[in-house]
Amino acid sequence: MFAIDEMAYRSPLRAWPPLGKLLLALALLLGSLFSPTPLVPLIVLAIGLALLWLSCKLKLPDIMALACIETLLMLFISVLIITLIMPGETVWQMNVGGIPLLGPAAGALAGPGGLTLKITHEGLNLAILLMVRAMAGFVVLLFFASSTPLPHLFFAMRQIGLPSYLAELVVLVYRYSFMLLEQMQQMATAADCRLGFGGLRRSLRTTGTLIAGLFGRSMDFADRAQAALACRNFRGEFMPFRTPAGLTARWVAGPLLVLAVLVLIGQQFPHVLVI
Repeated sequence: MFAIDEMAYRSPLRAWPPLGKLLLALALLLGSLFSPTPLVPLIVLAIGLALLWLSCKLKLPDIMALACIETLLMLFISVLIITLIMPGETVWQMNVGGIPLLGPAAGALAGPGGLTLKITHEGLNLAILLMVRAMAGFVVLLFFASSTPLPHLFFAMRQIGLPSYLAELVVLVYRYSFMLLEQMQQMATAADCRLGFGGLRRSLRTTGTLIAGLFGRSMDFADRAQAALACRNFRGEFMPFRTPAGLTARWVAGPLLVLAVLVLIGQQFPHVLVI
């Protein structure tokens, strides 16, 4: 259950100021969001992959690798829907006859012979932009998570003046969300070893059982976690073993310079990589 923290403590980038890494991640995310062209998110994606390589050589724990796969799958489904429903100049079209279409999308996709699948120029551009933005943001967040232990994260939030109770809440939610995901993975593996996913009906029954069991386990886990914190005399402060490096002027100027360069690139090349 401590794979995330172990990876962060082993990272060579752990020595970087946690608040500086947070400012760098925010600068990359904002530069990607403000860009009207996929060029800047692609640059941010390359920078994020390079930082992730420096942090952990792209060797992620199983739970984070599973989260990456699920995120990419959801992104693919989302951009596919966008390309099919966005109005504009048609790039590709296929008529699937005999398939009735109901709901709000019927007027946009239904043709005289049934369902019409259509990809537009505007939809394709928007889908590409959203896809690279989401991937760039996800990789940048992975870099921050893989190089920042939890006490360092708490230290960074306290440095920017966040109240201790809010910082404590953020850290606990961040930590225990990964633990619950690991428990869910263990339960799914145990069910799979017992042939719990053989066939559609059995898979649905097993999935429902896992969800109900995970809710019960989460409540029990919360009680045990609270007792463990109380036994360690926890008073709302996550004290690091060694105080992390403090924020310096160059760690403020560096992210601001990165953000300015990314915004400038987006303004100078607004139509690059637009289909």
